[in-house]
Amino acid sequence: MEKKIKKFKTFLKMNNSLCSAEREQITRYILLRSDHFSADELYLDLKQDGYAISRATVYRTLDLLVKSGLVENTQLQSGSYIYEQKKDEAHHDHLICNECGKIIEFHSDKIEAIQKQVCEENDFLMTGHTLRICGICKECRKKDK
Repeated sequence: MEKKIKKFKTFLKMNNSLCSAEREQITRYILLRSDHFSADELYLDLKQDGYAISRATVYRTLDLLVKSGLVENTQLQSGSYIYEQKKDEAHHDHLICNECGKIIEFHSDKIEAIQKQVCEENDFLMTGHTLRICGICKECRKKDK
């Protein structure tokens, strides 16, 4: 965790941004999580756990954490974002249930290969990608029957 905190502090310094105690608290809180969360969920969790951090600080810090590469965001069909700590594991994509909000992470070598092929065919240098597939999960489909 300390290595990632140091990376974030270096990022802030290089971008002439303040490394406040609140930003460090938010970063440490996120680094202890392994789930997906919205900015509002993070704000409410911090508040519930006794942190006195404004909603605006949470939003601004999340934006900086995404830019620093420590956190990834995925846009939902509603236009809002979910966040997760960027892991050192292989890249993954998401299946997102429109009914219950369940998020399933997956990795497909076939999809990765197709994306690489499409980039090569278009002489395009890929620097990253996100794939989210929206739909209805198995549990919600069972409820509707």
